[in-house]
Amino acid sequence: MPWFPAPQRDSPDEVAAAHQALVYAGYPRREAAAELQTHLSRVRAASASLRDTVLAGFLVGATLAVSLAFVLAITAFVMDVAVGRGVPVITSGGVAVVRGADNGETSDRPATDPEDVGRGLPLDILVSAATIEVLLGVAGAGMALVSRSRWRRAGALETFTDLNPERGAWLPTLAVWVAVGGLMVLAVRIQGGEQLVEGAVIALAFVGIPLLAVVFARAFPSLYRWFLLRVSRLDAAAFVRPIIELESALQIKAERQTYSRSAYHGAAYDQGAWADEVLARLDTSRTARRRR
Repeated sequence: MPWFPAPQRDSPDEVAAAHQALVYAGYPRREAAAELQTHLSRVRAASASLRDTVLAGFLVGATLAVSLAFVLAITAFVMDVAVGRGVPVITSGGVAVVRGADNGETSDRPATDPEDVGRGLPLDILVSAATIEVLLGVAGAGMALVSRSRWRRAGALETFTDLNPERGAWLPTLAVWVAVGGLMVLAVRIQGGEQLVEGAVIALAFVGIPLLAVVFARAFPSLYRWFLLRVSRLDAAAFVRPIIELESALQIKAERQTYSRSAYHGAAYDQGAWADEVLARLDTSRTARRRR
């Protein structure tokens, strides 16, 4: 399927130039590649459009909702087999229910027994599942907006070495989960009536929302990078390359002035020459922009 292979959004030439700049600045090649990929994901999260941000976040939340529903369904099935009414098994004489608590004993019922025919998922369960999926999608969209704002404020679009990210951005994250919790309580009131609201508030406040927040904190970052890379067509390397080249060239120039030019020879001299070339090119570009 075309969605599963990682698409090539970033220009290979821009990525290679940024990677070489980090190597010139003193990073080992493998570490430079890892740091560059991490920064590209931050820049993509900070510079993606609102539409792409919300869509990718919603898909992450919906995916987590489906995964949680699948885990709960398997858990309920296992518990039903172990201690519940058992598993219906179709036989030649009708339907035999194998009970986990009855040491394998079975009881025969006609295949057309109304209790067995009506044992499917009721409509209200399907509606509740769809509601939860939408609400967790909204939570994912909110967390995506928090990530976008966080990396913008950290300076991901202006610097590579002097990032100042907020630790977890706990205040906007809390606001997202309070809003989602309120929507969940409203959904319970609409579907289950006012008599269930008090229990829903207690369950969400002490179990549901904290558990969902932990699950999102662990799974959201990697899933969001995966979805955003496929939703957004942004070339993040085009943003990253000039920033990394400028900071690397300034670092090399400062080290050259500190340790004197005579300390550079061979590859080190090539680094100095590269830094002079980058600074001259960027200065020419800035002058041209000011003239325009």
